[in-house]
Amino acid sequence: MDLRQLRYFKAVADCGGFSAAAAVLRIAQSALSRQVALLEAECGGALFERGVHGVALTPSGRVLLQRASFLMQQVEEARSEVQAENANPRGTVRLGSTPSVGELLYQPLTARFLVRFPRVRLQLIEAITPDPLTSLMNGELDLAIVARPASTDGVLFTPLFHEQFCVFGPAGARELPSGEVHVEALLGLPLVVPIGIPWLPRLQTLLGERVHKLWPRVEVVSMNCMKQMVRGGIGFGVVPNWTIRHEIAAGEFGAANLRGLRGHRGLAMPTGRPVSRIAQSLAEAVQEEVDAMVKAGILAATVERPPQARPSPRPRQKPARPLRRSGPS
Repeated sequence: MDLRQLRYFKAVADCGGFSAAAAVLRIAQSALSRQVALLEAECGGALFERGVHGVALTPSGRVLLQRASFLMQQVEEARSEVQAENANPRGTVRLGSTPSVGELLYQPLTARFLVRFPRVRLQLIEAITPDPLTSLMNGELDLAIVARPASTDGVLFTPLFHEQFCVFGPAGARELPSGEVHVEALLGLPLVVPIGIPWLPRLQTLLGERVHKLWPRVEVVSMNCMKQMVRGGIGFGVVPNWTIRHEIAAGEFGAANLRGLRGHRGLAMPTGRPVSRIAQSLAEAVQEEVDAMVKAGILAATVERPPQARPSPRPRQKPARPLRRSGPS
């Protein structure tokens, strides 16, 4: 017994005959009769009394009609509820990022997203330790904005943008290089860096064994703490250049871009568990907001997207060779 058979049965009962029900259902009368016969066989007896002027329900048919009407009503209500939920979903979605990204992105993202999904509740988390990727893998987040992970096992990583790193310090500091310099300029400088130094593998590639000459004097959790340390003359910071744009514009900090040291940020979603519709919608909103910020110059970075697949070129056909005639022409 399935919903289609019950729907066919109810249509025959409502229309008082097979031909009229077949017309309403827009199926062949033979197919309708076959499905009702299968239903009667499963129920163990006739559901209709056939006559010249149509059909009438048997006592067992009247019992089934009551049950079928109730079930069909429940199915329709469920369909309506799901459609309403799809049109205006509700629930909680959790997004994590580092503090620098959260400070820039969260407010405009929330304003954009909640206009479209007013019944959704956002939980926005900023963290360096534990990092957002770890929280994502532990099931504490639905999606996270992270640096490109060394391994993407268990994670769907969608590139968002890449950023230029710089070394910064108090404006006019004598030790601070100017312009664009090689990462060798960091050697010997007292540094204030994030705990774990997420960009250390890239520095190891650029510096080789000389990476051990780096002097991470202080490791901090927050960007604000790093800026305070740099203001106090404790050391120089290494950050994406867009994170100190306001201080540079105000003449508080000076900075030099580090040649070869670039970061890649993207949106990470788990592959080992279902992704809700609101989480997918939030992921799309993140990409839209990042694109808008880069276009407006608010985010001094470059949008990064996977290359679009190009259709394979059609093989060039060799021109047909003319047939050679045998014998004299």
